[in-house]
Amino acid sequence: MNTKLLPAILALVAGFITCVMSFAQNVDIDIFTKRFIVVCVVFFVIGIVIRIIIDMNFKEMAAEEASEDSKEETEGEESEDAEEKAVGEEED
Repeated sequence: MNTKLLPAILALVAGFITCVMSFAQNVDIDIFTKRFIVVCVVFFVIGIVIRIIIDMNFKEMAAEEASEDSKEETEGEESEDAEEKAVGEEED
């Protein structure tokens, strides 16, 4: 899963919402600027933490799927070998 852009998108959405709310409240430009910077930084950090958690979980899931696939392949090869032996014995 591509989570590279998640922190930036989260910060931009939070910044947009902050802009809309500040304009609706007729906030002074100094207060607006401080709010905007704090909101963007905080949500960018939150996005980084979320991205790390998602990446760690998907790595674990991929490792589990790979181990299950390898088990199924080895079981499939064993059953094919058994079938070939049975077919060989029937021909004799």
